[in-house]
Amino acid sequence: MPVLAEPLARCASSWRLRPNRGLLGAIARGLTTHGLRHTHKTRMRELGTPPKLMDERMGHEDGSVQSRYDHITPEMRVRLMEGLTAEWEVALDARLAMSPRSPVVALDELRKARA
Repeated sequence: MPVLAEPLARCASSWRLRPNRGLLGAIARGLTTHGLRHTHKTRMRELGTPPKLMDERMGHEDGSVQSRYDHITPEMRVRLMEGLTAEWEVALDARLAMSPRSPVVALDELRKARA
């Protein structure tokens, strides 16, 4: 999935990923940002990400009392990024096993660096 990453203003160690709309059509017809968001939330849930951190990454606001007293720690962010990075590396290795080259330039460069 092509993404643009930008730091969140309130925390330099947190990054919000947003789809690069200009590239989506070139990779998979019918791929929507809505579908990507559902997949991302499911992956975070499987990694045991706290709901408050999931809401932040999804751009959601929870006005509940529980949310008011929950706080996101740097360790939570590190665990999430380590989990997502591990999943990415598994997927990249699986892609490398399928084919030694990729027509997607960025993916091909990542493949070369990983090999």
